[in-house]
This record gives sequence, C-alpha cells and structure tokens, in this order.
Amino acid sequence: MNLNPFATMAGQFDGSGLIFEPESNSAVAFNKTGVFLWNCFKEGRSEQETAAALFEHYNGVTPDKAADVKAFLDRLRARSFFSED
Repeated sequence: MNLNPFATMAGQFDGSGLIFEPESNSAVAFNKTGVFLWNCFKEGRSEQETAAALFEHYNGVTPDKAADVKAFLDRLRARSFFSED
C-alpha cells in the first residue's frame, strides 16, 4: 500500500487538514484524528501499525476502533489517495 505521490495534505491551524489529489481533482477534509492517521500512513505504517499508534496516542480508544481505521483507508482508496502497488 502506497500513498499517491500527488496527494498532498494541507494542515489547518486547528489541527484539521485537507487532502487534495490533482489527477482526480478530489479533496477530502479531515479532523485531527484523520490527520494523525494520514501521517501514520505517510510514515509507511501498515493498517495494523496505524491502528496500534491510534490506540497509543489517544487515551480511551479501544481496539474495536480498528474498523474505523479500515473505513478511513477505504475512503482514501475510493478517492485514489492510495494504491495497492
């Protein structure tokens, strides 16, 4: 799984962000958690490693939230922000 090299994140002052992919002219806004997840994937972490980092970073997040990480990934894949190469 690789990030689309053309997709870029623009962070906002409040910790939220906007990801833009010029080839598909697609943009998605994310809250602080979405930005955290994006940055984990940008570092090359796998889905499982990202879920573990989420649990470690945010107090009170339980392992059942791994489905949320998958949903986030599915949303990004649908918008061509990731490739499976």
